[in-house]
Amino acid sequence: MKNDLEKLRKEIDELDQRLLEILGKRMATVKKIGVLKKVENLPLVDEKRREELLELITRRAEKLGLSEEFIKKLYTAIHDHAVKIQASIGKS
Repeated sequence: MKNDLEKLRKEIDELDQRLLEILGKRMATVKKIGVLKKVENLPLVDEKRREELLELITRRAEKLGLSEEFIKKLYTAIHDHAVKIQASIGKS
């Protein structure tokens, strides 16, 4: 029993590491988009795109058995952080 728990915890640790790596890559891409938006003088937030993305992600999450409430909170936090990153571009 203890061995099974340790094995499962190790699996969670590995999955968490992968999640962090993916989030790091996502935020690096967010920075590139922020630079392009600044150069092209585009708004930080494209509300239509945000809503479409949230709807798409929610549908995908549902197929995976994930809570809609959880996914909306998670992606709202990710999106809000991405906007902060983009807003800080060129303000150092």
